[in-house]
Amino acid sequence: MTDKKLNCNFCGKGRDQVDKLIAGPNVYICNECISISYEILVDDTHLLPEDTSVIPTPREIHNYLNEYVTGQEETKEILSTSAYNHYKRINHISNNDVTIEKSNVLMIGPTGSGKTLIAKTLAKKLNVPFAIADATTLTEAGYVGDDVEAVLERLLAVADYDIERAQKGIIFIDEIDKKSRKSESSTTTRDVSGEGVQQAMLRLIEGTVTKIKLGTKKLTDEYVEFDTSNTLFIVGGAFVGIEDFITKRLKNKTGVGFTGNVISKDQSDRILKILQPSDVVKYGLIPELVGRLPIITTLDTLSEDQLVEIMSKMKNSVIDQVKELMIYNEIELEFSNTYYIDVAKRASSTGMGARAVKSIVENSLFYLMYNAPELQEDNVIKVIFDKYPSRIEKPMAVYANGESKRIEDYRFFRSNTLDTAK
Repeated sequence: MTDKKLNCNFCGKGRDQVDKLIAGPNVYICNECISISYEILVDDTHLLPEDTSVIPTPREIHNYLNEYVTGQEETKEILSTSAYNHYKRINHISNNDVTIEKSNVLMIGPTGSGKTLIAKTLAKKLNVPFAIADATTLTEAGYVGDDVEAVLERLLAVADYDIERAQKGIIFIDEIDKKSRKSESSTTTRDVSGEGVQQAMLRLIEGTVTKIKLGTKKLTDEYVEFDTSNTLFIVGGAFVGIEDFITKRLKNKTGVGFTGNVISKDQSDRILKILQPSDVVKYGLIPELVGRLPIITTLDTLSEDQLVEIMSKMKNSVIDQVKELMIYNEIELEFSNTYYIDVAKRASSTGMGARAVKSIVENSLFYLMYNAPELQEDNVIKVIFDKYPSRIEKPMAVYANGESKRIEDYRFFRSNTLDTAK
């Protein structure tokens, strides 16, 4: 009888109202309060400023990147080392006159090769704030669009307005090649779409103190000083056609026509590996900006095998995501290796790399997701994709009673991406 009157000292619930009531010295706590307390502690720990005195080694960072990014080994090694050195530099207390300068990174590679994913995963491993900006939306101050400083506002917001933590974050600026100037000759006019934005980025990337508005969190005109000296900038772009500048440079050294060294197709595929800063300048980035991006790394076009690996082995792949979506309807998804190969072939033909994989996978699942509630009511517990679905290849539904049959009315919402077999 006495036990029945025991209550949780935190929420007041009785023993008969909870699953567990744990006793301490003259105090009791229920399992529900323990769960809530744990969640609060986890959330608070995540929001604490990162202790940058504990830095993962380059190998540890690389191994973490391998869980999410396939291929691009050289780039992953370079980024791992660069990030390690950057945060080691922040903690470095020099007893002499040596000042270690910041080394920002320029990543060059085709669309869908993993530039954004590598940068985002790097920040996740280091547990630092991360903000992405598309260079095509950036303009000089005074023009319609985002000022360059808006990127810092975004990073500050991600850091929950913790200025100390935000200043040690990572900013990824993509599609910088879209801001290349039209020619190497200097211009005296302001170029809102190209050189002007590059000029505006210089001081931020190198390291400067600028005033940033606190944003909508506080409805005031309050500003805070943001020092970018310890902010790591990773700048990326596809730089389509930059191989022509590399080839021209090589021909100027070796001769032209039949008297020079002819670059084979195999060499052409690897020509980005011998890219030099001067090639980037000729492409259209101003020398001052290239000089502030001393570490240059290039990414390869993903092969079909690597696209298969992205779906079947990498963490948080689009396959993992669609499976998680269907768990909500208590339906398990199963994909064969043939399905992965079919998707990889389609994605490879688009020239969009991993970006195309997500679209192609989701296009094959629209019907299933649209009808998921009805399939759940019909006791479907699993859907098997033994091939990429087509007009003659339908996925298999497995029912709770063990029965399985093809979903004969399976159809597609975007026929232009599908197998046209009849």
